[in-house]
Amino acid sequence: MIKIFLTAALALLPVSGSAQTAALAQLGDLPQAAVPQASAPETKGTLLLLDPRTGRAEVVLPVGGGFIFAASGKFQPAAFNGSGYVLPGGTYMPIVGGSRAKPDGLTGKWLGQGEWTYQGSGAHCYMNLEFVDTKDYLERKGGYFDCGFVGLASEPAKFAKQGTQLIAEDGQVAGSYENNVVTLNEAYSENVGIVTTIKVDGLHFDYSEIWTEANGKELYVITGRLFTGG
Repeated sequence: MIKIFLTAALALLPVSGSAQTAALAQLGDLPQAAVPQASAPETKGTLLLLDPRTGRAEVVLPVGGGFIFAASGKFQPAAFNGSGYVLPGGTYMPIVGGSRAKPDGLTGKWLGQGEWTYQGSGAHCYMNLEFVDTKDYLERKGGYFDCGFVGLASEPAKFAKQGTQLIAEDGQVAGSYENNVVTLNEAYSENVGIVTTIKVDGLHFDYSEIWTEANGKELYVITGRLFTGG
């Protein structure tokens, strides 16, 4: 199940006010909610941050109130927002890699960025998801996409593995998992379905979430790339 939350920052979506209203009206009444505060990453290893000022990736060790540069040992005060760090001057350093040499399937916390597109206009999203991936089941622990004026919460769900099929808790086939590609079919409502595709490639995966109305009309497209965060 996926839930949508509105925030107060409506101006952040680069589409007209009428387009925003039209998009949300198709989903019915939506609860108001603030974007949840992100806690510091729980990894005990290192993270790889991209410094936009230099274009270089920096290895850092997360600590309370910021992080330490591995190369110099210098402490950098910063605020963690779920997919990266915001420095006091406003510079944003996104997480582009984690401490593990190779993730165990989808198991772990994944952080990244993407875009929510509606009728050709898009909103930037900060994305986080968490999974447990075993030989018997795939469990989505939860996640959140902060897309400015609106956010998406991915609710926990558990799917049993039967061959390449993923079976939902109600016994219905919900998707597939084969050759590092996960496909899930879920419903937002009776009139709106969601197809999610995750293509795992080492330390990252490419994410696609397509919302389609019952008549086949494409409503939303959400895409992104997430990296292992531990």
